[in-house]
Amino acid sequence: MTERSAWHDNVRVVGICLVVAGHWGLARGFYPGVSDPSGDMIFLFHMPLFVMLSGRFVKPAAAPMLTFRKSWGSLILPLVMFAAFNLSVVALVADRPRVTLGYVPFGLWFLVSLFFWRLLATVVGRRRVVDWLLWPLALLGVAVSGLIPNHYSIMRTLAFFPVFLFGMQILPQIETWLRRPWVRVSSGAVVAVAGSVVWANAARIQNVWFQHRLTYAELGGSATRSAGIRILVLVIGVVVSCAVMSLVPERRAGRLSELGRYTLYAYLIHLPVTLVLNFWLSPRIEDRPAARLALLLAMVPFTLLAMSRPVRRLTEPMVEPVKFATSGHPTSA
Repeated sequence: MTERSAWHDNVRVVGICLVVAGHWGLARGFYPGVSDPSGDMIFLFHMPLFVMLSGRFVKPAAAPMLTFRKSWGSLILPLVMFAAFNLSVVALVADRPRVTLGYVPFGLWFLVSLFFWRLLATVVGRRRVVDWLLWPLALLGVAVSGLIPNHYSIMRTLAFFPVFLFGMQILPQIETWLRRPWVRVSSGAVVAVAGSVVWANAARIQNVWFQHRLTYAELGGSATRSAGIRILVLVIGVVVSCAVMSLVPERRAGRLSELGRYTLYAYLIHLPVTLVLNFWLSPRIEDRPAARLALLLAMVPFTLLAMSRPVRRLTEPMVEPVKFATSGHPTSA
């Protein structure tokens, strides 16, 4: 399967909802008895899933300069604007943000990494020897990623690059297989087992292993052991991601499926909102169960609203500045 389908859009909608769920308290201990195990499960696979989908429709052997120009306008310009905006939000609701060398504001690492992944993907398919070496080098990059500081998100760029490659090269080959009935039954079992294991071991799990933002020295233990754990965590994340994809319905769900084409809007818009929630709102409703439940229930409606046409009209200058400047009219569905 090479063409984009309703199934791809449905998976993207599910993926972005999981990203927001992880950031909106589920992975931050905000809902006692539920946050830790559910947050760990989400962190285990939500970014591998999102990264895989980001690589899914990238064309290998694309012209490097053309890829650079497109990615500069679609990724770096939004990065700069949202970095300034998000830092302003932190300064307003919390305290003066701590900006250091190589610092990338909350959540924006993904744009930095995606920029480099797309450039690296241009070498795929040009020379056979490069294709042979690419996967070993990508896995080596995962192993050494914990030996260097995470300046400018270089650690996450290296750690998740094999997942991006998987989405670009392998995922198209297995999608038909993932949608077979017996595979879906097996996928349900995989997700259930993974969830049960995570839930049973929530007290012992350190979800920093799922985030790939700390060096091996910060995590403790030997570099060899830590590198092995990092690779194992990514493999498990990819397996669970594929299982989740297998469970997503294939049929188009009207406008809901169409929203899957605009997940970047939800991703970028939810970042400053999450900062307000975490720094300002959460401490004020910590002892109010009804308010916390309302916030939990608002995650999915907010995510869908952030991808809706009215919100896209308002935010297109920041999310897709080049498209806004060249089209001369707001985004339309």
